Amino acid sequence: MFVSAGSCAGLVQYTDELRDERTGRSVVVRSAAAAGGAIGLVAGIPVSVAVAPVTYAVYLTEKVRSPLRADPLSIMLFPSFVLWRACSLIAAPFDAVEWALFRAGADDVTRTAEEQERIELEHDERVLQSYPVDPIYPTERDRRRAARTQGGASDG
Repeated sequence: MFVSAGSCAGLVQYTDELRDERTGRSVVVRSAAAAGGAIGLVAGIPVSVAVAPVTYAVYLTEKVRSPLRADPLSIMLFPSFVLWRACSLIAAPFDAVEWALFRAGADDVTRTAEEQERIELEHDERVLQSYPVDPIYPTERDRRRAARTQGGASDG
């Protein structure tokens, strides 16, 4: 967790994983993260209102700089977003204890290169969609679309 503090993306991903049952975390960890996040979000709304003049200026600057990526809601509610994620970290101690007692000793499955590649592509599809970035390599959806286009073009 502390290693990810140098980047926002790692922290956001970790707080998402704290609430996701697909990661194998218990109900205790997921509930603590959800409750902490809800409290942080509610507490962040007055902060967002108080700093609205500043965030509106940031929005106007971003709108001039890159109009397609300027999202007024995400910029204006940024303090709420930060508190939502920060308060979700209340579950981190529970997660650490759970990991030390249960998940750390679990046997890792040895995967083939193809299985690992598939898992990484699925992860990228799921995680990268939540960030306003353009992947530097084609996504699986792009590959399928290109395959359909090439298949249709060769028929005609």
